[in-house]
Amino acid sequence: MKKIILLSLISVLFANCSLFADQEKANIKGICIFEGQIKLYTNADWQALADSHVTDFVIIPKEAGKYGNSAEGYKANLSPLILNTVNQLVSRRSTAKIWIGTPGISSKNFEIAPSSLAPFVEFISNLRNQIEAKVWKNNIRGIYMNQESVYGSVDYNDIMANGTIKLMNDLSSEVHKKFKKEFLWIPYYGYGSYSDEIIKKIGYVTNQKTIFDYVVIQPHYYFDKNVPQNLTGVHYCVSKQSICSTKGEIVIPKKSKTQVGAEMELSGKIVPPNNTPESLKLYNEYVASFTEFKGKSPIIFYYDGNVQNALSGRINPFFQ
Repeated sequence: MKKIILLSLISVLFANCSLFADQEKANIKGICIFEGQIKLYTNADWQALADSHVTDFVIIPKEAGKYGNSAEGYKANLSPLILNTVNQLVSRRSTAKIWIGTPGISSKNFEIAPSSLAPFVEFISNLRNQIEAKVWKNNIRGIYMNQESVYGSVDYNDIMANGTIKLMNDLSSEVHKKFKKEFLWIPYYGYGSYSDEIIKKIGYVTNQKTIFDYVVIQPHYYFDKNVPQNLTGVHYCVSKQSICSTKGEIVIPKKSKTQVGAEMELSGKIVPPNNTPESLKLYNEYVASFTEFKGKSPIIFYYDGNVQNALSGRINPFFQ
């Protein structure tokens, strides 16, 4: 009897340790930094990022075509930006966690997805070879899939027939097995005429198979006050850890281990000294909706405007 009790206690202990580890991994306090923003950062901006409450920095390049749609083009035209960003952050904060974004796949170029696996893998391999081994191990947390939606039609009996999903799935294997890193996706929640279909596609990718370690949903409500249901829908997604409709219905039963989070959205209209009342009202609804998930689920900021003021006026107060 004593042996059984002891084994039960050990089992509970290990389960609690596993839960704690999962929560620690999910404790992403992130910010998206886009190529256009990065090129304008001053030394003071880099220092503000390093001194912030942000833990994770997601580097987001432009569309693949801007770099030539090839491994050589990515190496020549994108890798220098990534390397400089990594060096700027790590030299100022040794604990910075960085997500390297892939060249962008969008509604304008998604036909390149079926042929993009090898160039993307070569691009990441080239970066790994150029980044100091210690920095690669300790500071490069993972790869960000720079594709905001699932493009093209989807056969829900065979989702891998869709080229963009197949690319994400195959790149996931490389990220996890070859590079030993985590994989992140930040798609937008549905809006417009095909809202339900957009949500369904995200649901099948996220809920069925562990393609991504983390899926962080863009509500889009801040930019379109006519879709308040999106904020409710994303709240359901995070609280249920499954992609849900705006009414809270799970799109398809969850089989994956993917952790679901939310994106905080703000524009220059509420970056101090700007304080546009209507935009501030929308932003405060985000704060009210997602504060409860801090430290439990991934939260990543999209911002526009002056980075130092965005950090001090909005992002740091939320994460502190």
